[in-house]
Formats: sequence, structure tokens, C-alpha cells
Amino acid sequence: MSLPSLLEHNLRAPLTHPRTFSREALLLEENQSRLSVLSAHSPHLFASPLGPFEHKGHPFHLPRFLFVGENSAEEAWRISIFAGLDGRDTRSALAALKGLERYALEPELGDSFNLAFYPLLNPSGVTDGTRRTRSGHLLEEQNWTNSQAPELQLLAREARARQFHGSIVIRSSDEVNELQGWLRGFSPGEPFLHAEPVRGSSKAGYLPFKFPIAWEPHPEGLHAQNGPLTLADDMRMRPFEVTLLVPTEPPLEWAVQAVAHTLRVFLNNFRTAAATGANI
Repeated sequence: MSLPSLLEHNLRAPLTHPRTFSREALLLEENQSRLSVLSAHSPHLFASPLGPFEHKGHPFHLPRFLFVGENSAEEAWRISIFAGLDGRDTRSALAALKGLERYALEPELGDSFNLAFYPLLNPSGVTDGTRRTRSGHLLEEQNWTNSQAPELQLLAREARARQFHGSIVIRSSDEVNELQGWLRGFSPGEPFLHAEPVRGSSKAGYLPFKFPIAWEPHPEGLHAQNGPLTLADDMRMRPFEVTLLVPTEPPLEWAVQAVAHTLRVFLNNFRTAAATGANI
């Protein structure tokens, strides 16, 4: 199934109540379609949806994009990026797609990385305009090792098979007024988190701004009760988890560009620290 037809299929699923799709949801469809076209012409980008799974008899799929960086091999860093856990949070999904687009247009940025992007974890929630899935699950509160949510059962199998070294979860929040990062697996004191940010690239049309981010320990501490880090015991190497909280007040374009820029800076600094043997 091609990605445009996938998204059309999800967004045209029978509604639990009549609604009009938001501008952000329509932008989401447009962005995924554009990336699907890019994947058809790129040796680095692959579009391959997960599924189907069912909610109340209707099938859905999870969009999935796989990016293989230059000079990547079996020992490359395998990082997963998740967004769209809340069906109303299309902002985080758009931010994940913008980050992916940057790597697709400038694949040299992803040297030594295998990145798996899952930008829309709650397609039934997007269809219905609800926080919960159509089966009533709050995905952001689920333990991935034993969740009954079919979306997370698919992703748990995927994570165990791919053996990710780390995960980045992108969420919108009206409780923060700046871009904020929660960390599990390393501390805010890690030097690579505070390296000087690289300015946005005008080559890909990015704003030449620096986006500050406040890194903090995850409020739940090191022991994960929800999210992808709950699968840590199933991984051969102890993984890390980053949660990027995106403020809802700034304009959409700022939020999308800020996350895309932060993803690049974080992964670039992470790769440099790993190459020099930093304790991460």
C-alpha cells in the first residue's frame, strides 16, 4: 500500500462522530504524501507502513519511514522516533515529518544512523479528533511490554526485532513555554547535550535560528512505567529514551522547525560523543 493511499485510507475511515479535519491534519496528509514521493527516488528513504490492525472492525495502518544514512552498516546507531500518540496532536507528527524530510534531502547528515520514524501512532484518534484511540486507549500512558493497544503491540514487536539503541518521543504540551527535553538513560549533565547548536541549513529551507532546549531528568525517574523504554529488558544494549515536549502556544511553523533542528543537533552530538567514547 503506498503512503498517500494509506493516509487517505486512515483519514477516511468511518467517523465516530461528524467532524472537519484541521489545517494541521490536512498538512499532515500533504507532508506524508511528499515524503512518499521522495522515498520513491531516494536510496536512503523507504516508506513501509505497519499493519493492518483493527479498531471495532475497521482496519488502520501506522505510517513508517526508514532512513538509512550514508556509511551505515549493521553496527550503525538504530534510533526510533515516535510522534502522534494523542490523536489531536498533529503538531508533533508534523514536527517528526519535518525532521525526517531534512535527512531525506541531506542524507549526509544521517551518516552512521539507521532512523525509524513513526510519525502517527494514533491514526484512529486523528480520524475521530480524540486523545484516545478508537478502542479507548491512552497511548502515552501505556506500558509497551503488556499493552492491549494494537498500535503498541505492533511497535513492541518492531522494537524487539530492530533492537533500537534509543528512542525519541515527540509530544505537544500546553504546560511548557519552551522546547523541553526529558531524559532517561543519561543525565542532563552529559557534555554532548550542551554542545553548541549547529545553525539551521538554508539549503533545506530551514530558519537560521538557534532553538534553546531545557534538558531535565524524566519526572518518573529512570524506571519507566510507560513508553518505549519499558522494553529495555528486551534489548541487547541498554537503550535511552528522550521525550521532546513541544509548546502549543508558538506558531506551528516555529514548533516544527524547532523540533527538526533539535533532532539534528541531538543526533549529531550523540554520534560525536559515541565516536569519542563518551559514557552514554
